Amino acid sequence: MPRLTWGIAQRLGALLASFSVFASVLAGYYTFDSSRARLQGRAERALMATTQVLSQHIQAGFGTVARNTLFLATVAGQQPDMDRLADVFRANLEAHPSYQQIRFISAGDHGLERVRIDRQGSALVRAQGLALQEKAHFPFVFETLTLAPGAVYVSDFGINHEGSSEDDPLPVFNMASPVVQGGKVRGVVVVRVAAEPFLKNFNAALPATYGFFLSNRWGDFLVHPDTAQTFGFDRGQRILIQEAFAPVAALIEGRKDEVVLSQPDAGDAQARVYSFVRMPFGGHGEGRFMVVGLSQPLAAVQGEVVDLGHSILKILLVLSLVGVALAVVVSRVVTQPLQAMVGATKAFSQGQAHGALPLHRKDEVGELARSIHDMEQQIGRQITALNVSHDAMAHLAHHDALTGLPNRRLFTLHLEQALERACRSGRGCALLFVDLDDFKAINDTRGHAVGDLVLQAVARTIVGAVRQADTVARLAGDEFTVLCENVDSDAAAQHIASKLAQAFEPPLQIEGQPFPVRASIGVSLYPRDAQDAHTLLASADAAMYRVKQSRR
Repeated sequence: MPRLTWGIAQRLGALLASFSVFASVLAGYYTFDSSRARLQGRAERALMATTQVLSQHIQAGFGTVARNTLFLATVAGQQPDMDRLADVFRANLEAHPSYQQIRFISAGDHGLERVRIDRQGSALVRAQGLALQEKAHFPFVFETLTLAPGAVYVSDFGINHEGSSEDDPLPVFNMASPVVQGGKVRGVVVVRVAAEPFLKNFNAALPATYGFFLSNRWGDFLVHPDTAQTFGFDRGQRILIQEAFAPVAALIEGRKDEVVLSQPDAGDAQARVYSFVRMPFGGHGEGRFMVVGLSQPLAAVQGEVVDLGHSILKILLVLSLVGVALAVVVSRVVTQPLQAMVGATKAFSQGQAHGALPLHRKDEVGELARSIHDMEQQIGRQITALNVSHDAMAHLAHHDALTGLPNRRLFTLHLEQALERACRSGRGCALLFVDLDDFKAINDTRGHAVGDLVLQAVARTIVGAVRQADTVARLAGDEFTVLCENVDSDAAAQHIASKLAQAFEPPLQIEGQPFPVRASIGVSLYPRDAQDAHTLLASADAAMYRVKQSRR
């Protein structure tokens, strides 16, 4: 039987086929590895941005409860009829399902409850007679009585053990505000809020695969996907977030404001990525904070990476088959376009530009080139989609969701940059602080929906009244600011303020109906009134307050 011998063509074909398969696998590996790192990094940043937005929404929720508490304290100071006050408390409980109890506690009589409305299941029950208890020994009473009128006490989260043993041991926090009658503090209004339904308002929209975490300033878990890990201090043990996630210790100690980490489980079966942020909590100057965190399965974070890997694997299979077929029939000249295409895939995987691929060819070389081109387009579309998502989250973090104007963070950055330019050019800046008169009455009488329409109309009015180059922002509530650069004199600043004031003289159009709105405008000039952004804003705020006081 004659021996089977390989000629130079077969040997060259086998060698070229081996090189073609190897080059395709190597190029695919480089493409997948570099693209995976970039996609995972963007996904982690998107998770962090989501955590930051969630933290801001939770802070806004605390602010809403504080405003309601202050409103109820004001009503209690003006309403001597306890039955009518009880009706107000009951209406507020009906409007806020997370509120568990509202009560008016006297400053005298050892803190005796004057009015108390409890949520018992789906019913609202008013305590009567001997059911009204003395509460002077609770911090939310004796600490609130020391606060100035208009201030709000915020308790830490804890398990409710107040009252009789029949009380449900559910996680709660309290907010309280002093009640002032005739210039003297006569008692406090206390609102008890159930933590679970309160927080559910913010995390309910999260995907089911997300995990939500919340801890107090000491690191004790308040919310954890495993409820057995929460409120350990109430059971005589400490279950700390910094022990479960060591990098979070930097947040507890104040060395960082945000942390992203990956924590694989056994066999990476439950590997997850986590993001945590330090969220201020409580009154200004107290230094209290909470840690808010989200987790997501690492497989979900890398979902697009997995899809990309599958696509690359399919393309590599096609490339390998095409390479083997080409190696059988092509000559040495075919190796040059193959090498060019391998170089193009490597350059793309490293984010570098490459030359044109021979897409016009009708043979296997052209098929290979078109496959690489399709792979680049697919990866490009996936990266573009991630960029769009990231840009949307970044815009939400720096702009007011209601009016679309820059928020306090972005406006502060613009103000600091404007002052630096003014310092270099020697030209001045003007800062206008705009606050609506009696806006709270609009919310109270017409509802928050109308209040939101008013704020949107006010934003359009301010933008239309100032110069195109001026920066208009909404700081909070009904407070707006206007930054005007290259304003060198008090007369020029007053001209801008007068023009803005004139814009509020005709009624605003709210749903096609005229709606009169007045605004108080304060003006401060750089460098005449202040040398830094914080002081300049405070000066404009003070000027606005003087205008508001003069009108009153």
